[in-house]
Amino acid sequence: MTSQYNERFRRFANRMEKGIMIGIVVCAILLTIGEMLIQYVPARVLLIETERLEGVSKLP
Repeated sequence: MTSQYNERFRRFANRMEKGIMIGIVVCAILLTIGEMLIQYVPARVLLIETERLEGVSKLP
């Protein structure tokens, strides 16, 4: 009984570890892509609201 539990837990832990590692890699890739996108002015204007509002006064 205990050895079956340990084997099932080991398989579960390996799957979870693999999923967490994949999640970390995907987040790092998305962060890198996002940082590269805001380097280009046309994409920055679409992605960042303060870029459009910078230098514009709300008071008339």
